[in-house]
Amino acid sequence: MTATPEEQDPWTTLAGRVAEARTDSPLARITILVPTPASGLDVVRRLAREAAEQGGHGVANVRAVTVDQLATEIFLADDAARARKPLTPAVRQAAAAGLLAVEPGRFDYCADRPVTAQALARCSATLDGIDLDPAGAPPVVHEVHRAHQAVTERLQEGFWSRHEALTTAARRIAGGQVENLGTVLAFALPTAPNPATTAVLEALGIGDRDALGPGRPQLGRARWTSASDPEDEARAAVRAVASWLAEGTPGHRIGVFWSSEEIYRPLVSRRLQDAGIEFNGPAPVQLVDTPLARSVLRLLDHLPAPGELLPVRPLLDAIAEGLVRHRDLPLPSSAACERLWVHPVSTEDDDDAEPVATPGEQDTPGEADTAAEDRSAADRSAEQGTAQATEEERAAARKRKRREDQREFDAFHQALSEQLHQVAQATTWARASEALLSLVDEFLAATGPEDPARAGARTMLRDALTELADLDGCGSSPGPRTVAHTVNEVVAAHRSRTGRIGTGVTTGSLGDALGRDLDHAVFLGLADGLVPVHAQEDALLPEEVRKRTEGLPELDERVRRQRELFEAALGVVPAPLLLQPRGSLRESRSYLPSRWLPALLGREEPETAIPSAVAALRDSAGWATNEKPQPATAQELRQQWLAGSGHEPHALGNEHLDRVLQLRADRRRGHFSRFTGHAGQDALPADFLDRPVSPTALEEWVNNPFGYFVTKVLGAELFADRELAQEIDHRTRGNILHEALENHANQALADGALPPVEHLLEEAERIMERERNEYWIEDLWQHHRAEMLDQLRETHAHLETQHADGWGLDAPEVAFGEDPEITLDLPDGTVLRFRGKVDRVDRHQDGTVRVVDYKSGRRDRFAHLTPEDPTAGGTKFQLPVYGLFARSLGNGAGVRAEYCFLGAPGEPVGYELTDDVVDALRGTAHGIVTALRAGVFPHLPESERYTNVTTVSGHRDVETLWGKLQGAPELEPHLGLLIQEDTP
Repeated sequence: MTATPEEQDPWTTLAGRVAEARTDSPLARITILVPTPASGLDVVRRLAREAAEQGGHGVANVRAVTVDQLATEIFLADDAARARKPLTPAVRQAAAAGLLAVEPGRFDYCADRPVTAQALARCSATLDGIDLDPAGAPPVVHEVHRAHQAVTERLQEGFWSRHEALTTAARRIAGGQVENLGTVLAFALPTAPNPATTAVLEALGIGDRDALGPGRPQLGRARWTSASDPEDEARAAVRAVASWLAEGTPGHRIGVFWSSEEIYRPLVSRRLQDAGIEFNGPAPVQLVDTPLARSVLRLLDHLPAPGELLPVRPLLDAIAEGLVRHRDLPLPSSAACERLWVHPVSTEDDDDAEPVATPGEQDTPGEADTAAEDRSAADRSAEQGTAQATEEERAAARKRKRREDQREFDAFHQALSEQLHQVAQATTWARASEALLSLVDEFLAATGPEDPARAGARTMLRDALTELADLDGCGSSPGPRTVAHTVNEVVAAHRSRTGRIGTGVTTGSLGDALGRDLDHAVFLGLADGLVPVHAQEDALLPEEVRKRTEGLPELDERVRRQRELFEAALGVVPAPLLLQPRGSLRESRSYLPSRWLPALLGREEPETAIPSAVAALRDSAGWATNEKPQPATAQELRQQWLAGSGHEPHALGNEHLDRVLQLRADRRRGHFSRFTGHAGQDALPADFLDRPVSPTALEEWVNNPFGYFVTKVLGAELFADRELAQEIDHRTRGNILHEALENHANQALADGALPPVEHLLEEAERIMERERNEYWIEDLWQHHRAEMLDQLRETHAHLETQHADGWGLDAPEVAFGEDPEITLDLPDGTVLRFRGKVDRVDRHQDGTVRVVDYKSGRRDRFAHLTPEDPTAGGTKFQLPVYGLFARSLGNGAGVRAEYCFLGAPGEPVGYELTDDVVDALRGTAHGIVTALRAGVFPHLPESERYTNVTTVSGHRDVETLWGKLQGAPELEPHLGLLIQEDTP
């Protein structure tokens, strides 16, 4: 017995059929076949309500189930189901992969690719129960048919498929072996999509003609509205739901349904959560979307080869998720790990050197006598008010901490790689499952009580990984190329729901709307390409084969079933709200309305349109209901107020939103405020200007004050991805040259004479081998390597000439800032303390002291330095500061500071340090200190040729803002430093 398509009220018809079936016995057994479990609950509830309102026998002994649920129950009672497991897509795909490994056939060129096994498994599932005759078909169809038969044979002993359950149920029903079904009714079923389902329905006496309960929907009262994009659709849908709830409609009688789960599930779920509306449907975040699963899949995508380590980049990505840790092994912070990746601690660091004591370290009892003198020195230091460690001690402590972090990171890296080796080397899926579970337990261990969402994801992930053991016996074995893809398939197959069916607003796809008892429904994504989905011919089962194979739907039939489902879904309520996107901002594409809407609604275009998010906020849900507009959240209420008040940041009552609006206004209008670089007098720590400062730090403020604030005040660093580097960067190049020249100079001091050039080149080769980045392009590296060696040859020849002219090496790489202390008195009474390191100190036979700073770049960038302009307008501070240090080394003799350009060592740039030079330095430094005290940190655009704070912020926006800020009166005193004339 069925609810027929001609009957316009399927609910009344269904209640009449139930009453008719119970004429003789009020407790007669009735089985109602429904499209979804949720519709089954609605059917029982509706029948109970009908009985309560109009009298009847209630719903005792009435059962509503889907065809699959009924078939599975019948099958599991059959002997054929014993000791067998359900066949999942992952198992079928594993069997296909096992077949391809031994008998690839015509797929030999792509047999090792997981997507090939995935495609064959999909075709095998389609061919279940289909009598395919490959005679006369293209060769690929023969291969698909062969693969399907082989896969089915491999799996039939250990697994049962949905097709087998349906056919077994049909046979047992037709044979009278199934009892206690009673009267069977069908309600709102779609056309049977495959022969096996058709067989069950026929065995129950239900034909295709009776499949659709409501028939063609009557949509004269439907509201068709377009929105700018899917996000606006989701907002509009939730506002409509809020309005219906405000009218008094119970939540369980409202539904929100979409055409594309991938697009709309997260959008609708998030909006409902923000509005505090209870709902049930697909979980907003599925297992495959969780950080826990992402971390596992990311690691499996980069399984290391035997004897190798896991690549560092995916490890850093996993660490950044905040989940990768070891149960026992320590691991530095994510930021520390990234710094170690960019600048690893050298293996040549002297780890055995005795560390400099830091404050708080205690002498051991056995060292009391020998440490007395050190304690006395420490007491004298304390008496002088130096409570903090010296800069040398702090540097030593930082170096020890970096070495410790490097050891911890390396130990963790090694342990994780070994665990991944166990996964890669597993010979069975059971062992792979065990290794993966150990990976989760050991390296993604919970450090304490977890929130319910993460704990639930952990349980689901463990269940999914445990299921991998079921793949043994299906003909495949794990391997480095297949395990990641298989785990991804198994994890993606684990679908979860939120809420309880029948409680709160229902969300789901169009198919979830079938057979539901609702008062209001919203349908989203009614655009061409989303519904109908653009159907394409199957390359493995082409149309010419489908036309002559019974049970394989052709392209037109697949489209017809889409439309049938579409019409049935829209007819679930008399006045649905239909939403259609006009485009997608995320994909930069446009949408047209679904081609089926005009014919169903009798009009070519939507009667209303939501022009923008702002307009939707202003009008709220007034176009969806007849009630007063209802913003869905408190945030929307505030935004609605802003939409009508001109976005002025005042009297809003929300400090966070006020700050956002003020930020936008200041950047748009070019106001110099805390949002555009005016941090204020309290921006710096109280002792910031009391700390020693390097001359390059002063240059950084002039180059970009905002970048100085980010790096020097906040202590942030830019992450340089080594894997993206194609060639050596300027910093690494300079470090190699500097270290080679330093080692060469130390050898010269030890020998009492300048070593030959071969020694310098050997040192450079050794350092270059250590610093070599495996991701650099080999040809570029060899070019730069040869260039650096040429520079060192020329520099060595220049050193020989300098020695012949009376210059002798005094010391290489000399640090200053503590002893001696280099200071500069500024006009406002500030004593500026400098720190730094000079590359070389020379002494002439006449007593002149010269400090030399090596430069590996171009000379023309420094050629404009003169004694009259020793800081080049406030852009170069190294030479005058180094000169102050050199003055502290001299005995009244002359002092000179020079840049030595390794590409042209015979053409230095420099000058004598005179009182005029010091006065010029004092005036420029005073201008910078004054700006620092005032908290002046505008974002001055930097070059786009390398990664810097400007490039990561967006160079065009920074340049536009700086053009507006230059006229700010607060910046006028500092523009002389910030606006530099272009120099060659």
